[in-house]
Amino acid sequence: MLKIYTILILLFNVIFRRKHYTLTFVAEYDGPIKRWYYKFKHWGFEHKNLEMVAGADAMCEYYAEGKDEVTVDIIASKNIDVNAASDNYDFFEGLKQEGSFKDKLLLGRTYQNVKTNKEGKLVIRTLWICPVTLFVLGRYPNCLYIKKHK
Repeated sequence: MLKIYTILILLFNVIFRRKHYTLTFVAEYDGPIKRWYYKFKHWGFEHKNLEMVAGADAMCEYYAEGKDEVTVDIIASKNIDVNAASDNYDFFEGLKQEGSFKDKLLLGRTYQNVKTNKEGKLVIRTLWICPVTLFVLGRYPNCLYIKKHK
């Protein structure tokens, strides 16, 4: 029954796309290894599918500032959002994807944040988001704006 509910959430998020999201991530320990998971209240599939990997875990660690739980505000946008930039969001641009529609759907999407640090050096943060994103955002947006929730 929970799987059906989870799929209904997916359909709802695909049909009624929002722009603003507040998402919570929780760290769990597997011995000395710290793993980050999206806190999806009604997830009907395996818990391991909610693990943050390939840069998303580093993003959680960055915004958590040493804590084991973090909530972030995300703006998911098709185009660049000037207002988000002025509200101190970090901008992540989706990289171009090759392949068929099915490949693009099933392989997730990679994003990059490029900026100059205080020393004037270029810093590139890369994050990959998996197909579970479709359940949360209903799509892979072209642009993600992320900041720690206050």
